[in-house]
Amino acid sequence: MKKVCYFFHILRPKRNKEGIGLVRDLTQNTPWKLIIALAIPLLLGNLFQASYNLVDTMIVGRYAGAEALAGVGVASPVFNLLNALLMGLSVGSSIIVSQLFGAGRQGELPKAVSTVLWTSLATAIVLTIVGQFLVVPLLSVLRTPEEDFQAAETYLRTILCGLICNVFYNQLAGLLRGLGNTRTPLYFLIASCCLNIVLDFAFVCGFQMGVMGAALATILSQGISALMTWGYILRAVPQLVPRGAGFDRQMFYTAVRFGLPMGLQQASISLGHVLMQWIINPFGTALIAGYAAASKVDTFAVMPIISLGSAISAYAAQNVGAGKLERVRLGYRVNNAITVGVCVILSLVVVPFRQPLMSLFVSAEEDPALTQAVIQMGMSMLAITPLFYWLLGLVHSTLNTMAGAGDTLFSMIAMVVMMLLRVALAWAFITFLHTDYVGIWWAFPISWAITLVFVLVHYFRGSWHQKAGLRQKQQQATH
Repeated sequence: MKKVCYFFHILRPKRNKEGIGLVRDLTQNTPWKLIIALAIPLLLGNLFQASYNLVDTMIVGRYAGAEALAGVGVASPVFNLLNALLMGLSVGSSIIVSQLFGAGRQGELPKAVSTVLWTSLATAIVLTIVGQFLVVPLLSVLRTPEEDFQAAETYLRTILCGLICNVFYNQLAGLLRGLGNTRTPLYFLIASCCLNIVLDFAFVCGFQMGVMGAALATILSQGISALMTWGYILRAVPQLVPRGAGFDRQMFYTAVRFGLPMGLQQASISLGHVLMQWIINPFGTALIAGYAAASKVDTFAVMPIISLGSAISAYAAQNVGAGKLERVRLGYRVNNAITVGVCVILSLVVVPFRQPLMSLFVSAEEDPALTQAVIQMGMSMLAITPLFYWLLGLVHSTLNTMAGAGDTLFSMIAMVVMMLLRVALAWAFITFLHTDYVGIWWAFPISWAITLVFVLVHYFRGSWHQKAGLRQKQQQATH
């Protein structure tokens, strides 16, 4: 017990003058240093978060077969769709905490925390129950091949049971990030990721539990990371503990106002993946498995983009709360420059090494012909999309800047537009231009480019700064 207490003690952050643990004031000092300082822990955290599914996919593909890999590939977008609203609430609560801190209203933090936690947990329980009834209909609508259906159903039913663990961790981590603490959630995520790898090998390889074992490993690991984060908050950041705070209706409306658009934004992204799965599934197991593996590599590779987006969102939220709009614009320009540079590096890494990356997900011993087909189809995707990461990076940088200022509704609209464009283009390329599955991959960068033009027009119009809802004062825009 003493060792556990000592562990939390060394993680105890320095306190600000109001006594709130680990806070980073983003309204002072050089923007690029602040953004990088925020983004690096976020990046590491996102990488480890993404590794849950990545490790599951790799171990399932190599030790349970291509059909099991395809099953996980079909099930994952469906789970992400059901989880999307909860992720939106996490982002919304982070924005609330950031703006309250920036506005000097730290006394309202427990009330905000209590409200968003109760809302998130209640929503998670409802989605878990409803989701179990939707598993078979959704997989059927997605035209899941018969040989992959059982694996997809088993994985989806199991992983849904751990939805509450996922939301609890993400919500608590979002609260800490709203105060500028991006390091502490990372520590616990690293620990749970290592545990996930151990449990994956134990359940999938040792006990031969297949896709169910991979899902159980993820659930247990996420549950432990959630408990560790809560224990840290109780000891090191008691100002966030909602003792007796109850449920505040006004704070609930604010959380919904910020969180619902972000949740719908996440849902639109997930729905886009589901619809893309609907287009891909008729091509058969090889393409399904190839897309599942390549999309995991793609998701892992764009984590720096996501992290920089989250960093600029927290940066913008605090500075908007302090009424420093010109500083927000400066941070946005700096973030764009960093994002483009990172995207160029990512492209130079992924494209040349796409074959060995794809080989990590399959075993040639099972079916050499099927294995080679999976690798080739995944490589075709990774030869195209990484070249245009910079477009996606600028989209995320712009949308997150405006979302941090409170304009989350436009972020939702933009992501819906991007999703609809991607699906429509993929369908049109296959149906009318007869491009085969390669047309699906080209739909990604084209939709990014069109969306980027859309969001840049909105940003430079300047109306986004009027959406901030929790700051004490409004600084007039100067153009």
